[in-house]
Amino acid sequence: MRFKVPQNIDMEDRILGPLTMVQFVYAVIGFGICYIAANAIPSPFSYVIIAPVALFVICLDFVKINEQPFTHFIKSAIVYMTTPRQRFWHEGEDSDLSIEIYHAEKQQNIVQSKNISQQEISDFAKKTDNTKLES
Repeated sequence: MRFKVPQNIDMEDRILGPLTMVQFVYAVIGFGICYIAANAIPSPFSYVIIAPVALFVICLDFVKINEQPFTHFIKSAIVYMTTPRQRFWHEGEDSDLSIEIYHAEKQQNIVQSKNISQQEISDFAKKTDNTKLES
């Protein structure tokens, strides 16, 4: 007995031309917003709403970035903008390395100034000059 094994089962079904069900829903909602804006707002002002919404819907339906749907790009951009980018490595008591992520607003950099006398500066200069001569 032979059975046919379906191929490409990870591809979504096309329901209307090149559009999948999700893309069709995006188009209906987006162009519905455009239709409502065209009827509710006077003509020259409605274009301010219609143009960006229509462009966004077209991008959602047809644009691919790095062979990925535009929705993946939008999700990645939102995650990138909402997560902190500053990371600090700390060595724990068990000598395991762990990453702790801090928001830049919560972290305070404290700089302590040290008073150095003129005598300490001259001693340091003499020590460094002597090491240069010995090398």
